[in-house]
Amino acid sequence: MTSETRTAIVTGAYGGIGRAVTEVLLEEGFAVTMVGRDPDKLRAAADHLSPASGAELRWLAGSLADEEFLGEVAASHGESHGSLDLLVNNAGVAGTRAVGELTAEFVDEQFAVNTRAVILLTAKCLPLLRNAVGKRGSAQVVNTASNAGKRGEAMLSSYSASKAAVVGFTEALHDELAGEGIKATAICPGLTDTPMADDYREGGAVEMITPRDVAETVRLTTRLSRACVIPEIVLLRPTEWVAASELR
Repeated sequence: MTSETRTAIVTGAYGGIGRAVTEVLLEEGFAVTMVGRDPDKLRAAADHLSPASGAELRWLAGSLADEEFLGEVAASHGESHGSLDLLVNNAGVAGTRAVGELTAEFVDEQFAVNTRAVILLTAKCLPLLRNAVGKRGSAQVVNTASNAGKRGEAMLSSYSASKAAVVGFTEALHDELAGEGIKATAICPGLTDTPMADDYREGGAVEMITPRDVAETVRLTTRLSRACVIPEIVLLRPTEWVAASELR
């Protein structure tokens, strides 16, 4: 890896959107640190994605709900690379449940991974992002939110709330850090073809956004100049928001 090589951290990296984002970043020549809970799945994904371009690919396994592990992620990446050009906070957990059936355990799990980890990992990586600005003029944070964070959905109340918080945090990041060269983008996809969407497959085929669709939006943000910031990207399926009465 040369001093000009851009580096990235991707959470939730071994499947679905995270794996697709990792693949795209390797194509773009990034050195990537993959982060996820399951070491076997991370190892398998890393072996499969091993880049022909020579870009470095590393992985770290642990719980994003554990603040100590978040510190280890930032420290490990910093020891290997010294700076961080792109943090992709992608990991998330979901689950459908009626409001009257919500429990503290259910809500806490979603907020711990979907919201708290996003905020804390960004804070712990901020010195590395600033180092990248010093080296190459800019850095960025991309947070995977959800269309449910823009428009709350029935049976997904706690998930919707956790992702709405991600959108708000991303807006605050932009307001606070864009002036010093650190961009912040929230990507808000609709129903995407990942294991999280399994509950929606009953009754036949459902047309869904692909993980690669989401990854390509990340690629786009990495190709823009420092002068151009995309604070939010909403990705919708053809059947979403089709009725004027549903627009919010």
